[in-house]
Parts: sequence; structure tokens; C-alpha cells
Amino acid sequence: MKRKFLSLAGMILASLACGLSNPATSAQPAVETIVAATMLALTTSVTSAPPAPTLQSGVPVSVSGINLVIPSALGSGVNSETISEITEESGAPWEVAPAHTKLHLVGYPLQAKFFEPIIMVYPAAEFEAVSAGAVQSLAKLRAILASPSALLTDNSIPAVPTFNAGQLFVSNMQMISFQDGSGVRALTQYAQYLATANNFELSYQYQGLTSDGKYYVIAILPVNIAFLAADDKPDAAVPTDGIPIPASGPDESYYTAVLQKLNGTSPDAFSPSLLQLDALIQSINIISQ
Repeated sequence: MKRKFLSLAGMILASLACGLSNPATSAQPAVETIVAATMLALTTSVTSAPPAPTLQSGVPVSVSGINLVIPSALGSGVNSETISEITEESGAPWEVAPAHTKLHLVGYPLQAKFFEPIIMVYPAAEFEAVSAGAVQSLAKLRAILASPSALLTDNSIPAVPTFNAGQLFVSNMQMISFQDGSGVRALTQYAQYLATANNFELSYQYQGLTSDGKYYVIAILPVNIAFLAADDKPDAAVPTDGIPIPASGPDESYYTAVLQKLNGTSPDAFSPSLLQLDALIQSINIISQ
């Protein structure tokens, strides 16, 4: 985690501007410059509100007021953890958050990735009261929910408030409703420099709000696709049908090609299938307390 999530002041605000700056260590173009130019023409249109979710078959889970059904392809259960309030005295500035629930998926098909498979449920108002990042992310999320037929872009997709890094790219954007709320999912990769797209760090990200606005749901679930390299190490082999990495490192044309390929890939070609991940999200039901 230290390799990507370094202690940089103000990183949350920078990441929410669709990139980040790291002048002390990088002579390359700023991430926000590359991403902004790349994403200008790479957006996903949502022309109608997401369909009402349907209950799926799988492993039912009920813990801490959170009910969900885990498709059998995604795991066998969860380990629930209550995270105590994090203040600036007990954590880094970007980690500040109220007490919340974290669910760790047991038996998830991808292990030892940059992110573990988790679903987190925060009290929305309390999160906004202590975190500038949460204020900005929830504002973006509410804007999406208020205009479900509007165009989804990298600028409209909220970043995870507690991540001290920026989203290198955002693809496969789609609105997804759960049992008592709605939100948006995307495939993304976080970093503090112009990293190559890879299967170690690629993740399915979901952010949603319950219909009453009380609870903020964030899911981070690793996902792989065959045409990406295993990781971003210099000697990582790019598959024959993958996107060649420029000799000088990732640039606008590289990220454009990656996004086009990700957006053009069938949901079932990913591992796990994006449809299975969507089904997991759709099954979530949060009991207000």
C-alpha cells in the first residue's frame, strides 16, 4: 500500500479533481493533464434510470443491519468489522471518517490484489461533517442520482473519499440500483503517478446512497481482464492482445486505447463477471436505524 498511497497533503482534493500532482518525484506530465485530455471523448451515456433491482440466488447474508446475497461465484460469506471513528489524531487526514461497517467478502475468486474485496456502509451526514472528501464525493453522487439520464463522465464519477490517490481512468460506467437505493459503478485504477493499466490494481468501484439519504455505500472489488498485464512492474508481460506500453511510459494515447478496449469488452469477459458484481450490489438492503 505504501508504494501508491503516500502521505501527500491535500491529496483528496487533488484526486477529486480527476488526478493528482506529485511535483517532488515526477518529471512526467501531471496525471490530471493526461486523464482530462483522455476522458474528454471517452464517456458512457445513460439514457434512462436504472431498472429496479431483482433478488438473486446465492448466499444470503444479514449482519449489522445490512442484508445482501452473495452470488456463488463471488464467495461464501462475509467477515463483518465495525470500524471505530477515525480522527486526525488517530489517522491520516484523508482517512478521517465516522464509525462505519466494513464487510470483507470470504472466498472471493481474486486474492492478493492491491485492494481486498470489501463493502463499506457509512452514515452519510456524519461522514460529510468530518470529511471534505466525503462532501465532494457525495455531491457528485447526488448530482448523478438527481439526473439519471445525464451523461456519465470521469468528472462526474465520485472518487473514494478515503483514498490518498487519483483515478487514472474510469471505464464501464453504469448506474445500478440496490434494494433501497441507487448509485453508479465503474472500473478504475488509483495511483499517484502514470501507472500502466494492470490486473493487480484494476477494481470494480460502486458508490451509492440509500433512498432516505442516510447511508453511503462504497464497494471495492478486484477484477481482472485477460488483455492486461499482471501488474505494473517494468518486466510485466503485456498479453499479445493487450495495449502496448509506449517506451517513454503511459501517455494520452495509451490511456485512450485502454479505455476503448475496456469499454468495448463484454461484461462476462471480466473475472469475475461484471454482471455477477452488479447482482451482488443489487441485492443490498440496509435497515435504517
